Amino acid sequence: MAAPSEIDITDVTGRWSLNRGLSDSLDPFFTLQGIPWIIRKVINFASLELQYIKDSPSDTNTAPSFAFKQTVRPGGFDTNNRYVIDGEKRTETVPIFGEVTMHAKYLDRDEVTLEQTFGRGIEGDAEKDVALLEVTESAGMGWRGETLWVFEMINGEHRLCKYNIIRKNGQTATAKMVHDYLGPPN
Repeated sequence: MAAPSEIDITDVTGRWSLNRGLSDSLDPFFTLQGIPWIIRKVINFASLELQYIKDSPSDTNTAPSFAFKQTVRPGGFDTNNRYVIDGEKRTETVPIFGEVTMHAKYLDRDEVTLEQTFGRGIEGDAEKDVALLEVTESAGMGWRGETLWVFEMINGEHRLCKYNIIRKNGQTATAKMVHDYLGPPN
């Protein structure tokens, strides 16, 4: 389902589901990250639901941030985290990957590279805060991932897309994920 047109990358509040029919296979991506075969198979057939809730600014938290909940059915790989969009590195523990370091920041149009969008570029007329760059590193597993969040028109529908690039030992894997909007958060 398409996202409402007023939703943009600075506020992705809502529930989202991975649309496997419009998304690339994640198997090469997870293989390079060292995820065991049986777990990759479970993930490839599981439903993935994401929920984001943008935090209200406060005196102690001036950087944009949002709460994040990921539910994988079946699988038991559920995650609850907080994204702070300030470019500062933070360490989190994620069930499937263990300890990872992550940072995120908004990008203006002139900061987005064609490599990050698999040669497509950014749609629309906006110049500021057109994408969210999430960089995740696993020192223990030896990989580094970049995920560029953008909104695109796909089949005439406003969609949240994530362009993923993973690098490990000179190898690279990519996957584009397209999400359906399910509605407001629970």
